[in-house]
Amino acid sequence: MSSSRRPDWPTVVAGFGSPHGDDQAGWRVAAMLSQRPGLPARVIVVHEPTQMLAALRGCQRLIVVDACHTGGMAGAVTRLVWPDPRIAVSHRHSTHGVSVADVLKLAETLGDLPPLVEIFGIEVADCLPCQDLTPDVCCAVAEVEAQIVEKLCEAAHA
Repeated sequence: MSSSRRPDWPTVVAGFGSPHGDDQAGWRVAAMLSQRPGLPARVIVVHEPTQMLAALRGCQRLIVVDACHTGGMAGAVTRLVWPDPRIAVSHRHSTHGVSVADVLKLAETLGDLPPLVEIFGIEVADCLPCQDLTPDVCCAVAEVEAQIVEKLCEAAHA
C-alpha cells in the first residue's frame, strides 16, 4: 500500500487493483487523484485489501475504487453505499485474495469502519497479465476520478 496527502484527512480514497489489465482501474484513479494539489483526502493504493485496515483509523469517509466483473458492459460504473447487499455480489471475487466486501465486514467487526463508505465499481473486460487498460475502462477511470473530485470538493465547501 502506498499513500499520498496528509495522513490526518477524514476522507480516505482507496484504489484497489493488480497489474493485470483492467484490474488496474482503481490504481489508475488513485494515481490521477494523487496528482491533484489541495485534494481534501488521503489517497492510498491498495495491493491487498487487508492493508486498508490501518488507514481507517480516524477516517470518517471511505471511498473505494475497484474493478468488478458482474457481466455488465466494460466501462460501466456503479456507485454503492455500504452496507448495500450488492457489494457482496459485485465485489466478492478478488485477485487480491480477500474481497473488498470481506475487508469492509472485518473493519465493521473491529469497530474501524467509517460512518460513510462509498464504493465505485468499474466493470472490466480483460484482467490478463501484461495488458493495459481497455479503452472503455480507461474512459471510466477518468469519469470516476472526476466524480470523486466533485464529491470531495462539495464536501469541503459544505
